[in-house]
Amino acid sequence: MMRERLAINQITTPAWSLEEAIAGYARHGVRGIGVWRDKLAECGVARARRLLRDADAWVPSLCKAGDLALLRGRGPGAALADCRRAIDEAAEIGAGAVVFVCGGGAAAGLERARAEVRDLLREAAPLAAQAGVTLGIEPFHPMHAAERGCVNTLAQALRLCQEAGPGCGVVLDVFHTWWDPDLYDSLAPHCLPHIATVQLCDWRVPTRHPVNDRAMMGDGAADLAGLLACLARNGYAGPYEVEIFSTDWWERDPDEVVRIAVDRCRTLEAAITA
Repeated sequence: MMRERLAINQITTPAWSLEEAIAGYARHGVRGIGVWRDKLAECGVARARRLLRDADAWVPSLCKAGDLALLRGRGPGAALADCRRAIDEAAEIGAGAVVFVCGGGAAAGLERARAEVRDLLREAAPLAAQAGVTLGIEPFHPMHAAERGCVNTLAQALRLCQEAGPGCGVVLDVFHTWWDPDLYDSLAPHCLPHIATVQLCDWRVPTRHPVNDRAMMGDGAADLAGLLACLARNGYAGPYEVEIFSTDWWERDPDEVVRIAVDRCRTLEAAITA
């Protein structure tokens, strides 16, 4: 991957504020930053916009919106209102996409939950398109289907994206999709324009926690070189984000984490271009 297409997602270095992350990533030659809404709120949207502009930084994604399971108890329209706010925030800071987390199916049942996601996307996607932002559906690993994400494969997400129309895309997270036997088929050239961003990490063996135990690239079971080669071969030209939820890595110095992540990305790039 080209250096100018590489970003670090803030969850990789949660000890840093948005201002600290912008400066910290830049120290290692990375101008891309995946922003989280809580960090954005702490900083303030107007100030964040200035910080990003002054650092010549760019934002592949703003996380997160949607999550019907979480917002269902807040009354009708809560999820759409949350999407609208996230889209507005993303447009303000120049983010390419809002990460759309579908929410689990435990309360409503999987089929109903998926239907609710489809209906919400049809309402929210035109808002995103009007704002010049992509609402990026993130398929989640099947172990999260009940609690966090009722859309579980790239193929499912692409179908929803096509049904929702302009303004809707897909966020491809290695942690959630590396296992899928149909993954490469779903990354055919005609599908790639729908991919808003690719989030990189690795699958730790053994995995000790369903959320906060991701591995650094090259330390796990995912075929990252194969995936990146497939994306390059089929013409993907979008961003790559390092996104590592890990209590182990969070205990380390953030500068060290970023340095290692950048080195691992260089190694991956060398492997697929050799």
